[in-house]
Amino acid sequence: MLLDFCSVNATTHAVFGVAALAGAGAALGVEPSPYAYPAAVAAAWLPDIDNPRSRLGNGLSRLKSPVLNAATRPLSWALRTISFVLARTVGHRTLTHSLLGGALFALLVSPLRELLPGLWLALVAGYASHIFADALNTRGVPLLWPVGRPFRLLPGGVRSGGAAELAIAAGTAVVAGYLLSVAHPEIPGLL
Repeated sequence: MLLDFCSVNATTHAVFGVAALAGAGAALGVEPSPYAYPAAVAAAWLPDIDNPRSRLGNGLSRLKSPVLNAATRPLSWALRTISFVLARTVGHRTLTHSLLGGALFALLVSPLRELLPGLWLALVAGYASHIFADALNTRGVPLLWPVGRPFRLLPGGVRSGGAAELAIAAGTAVVAGYLLSVAHPEIPGLL
């Protein structure tokens, strides 16, 4: 059951990451490159690295291909180490789910802004989408961590893994699909 819960949550964050990048691209009048969308998904999973059971927190070593497992092992170990340290020092849904965490992440990836602006936009939009999505749920997010109470966008919030989360994710996917079809008119023709 826990695996199903994590999969739904990871999928919801992936959808929000793609939607955030597509929306940011539309708002800024830029057309994100196709490579930017997987980066937005990875960045949308990144705030949960403080949870060792999350998509990135448990590393990448459980891939189906032994060759990919060997190639990603160093990154997998690094992700697990970071997850362990964050979980033990600040805990889940603290620093990485706050404005401070978002600002630190944006600062960390800021060299990409001039080099690869599309990738930078994807990473920042994806990370921000995670905080936004978690602000919709019952626990909210500690925007002003380490002080203040959790912030929720909806009174009471939406239960993670429930039908309401699925409905919100589906609605977000529709909006993302529309924005993608506007930004990349060739996509509907490919389907």
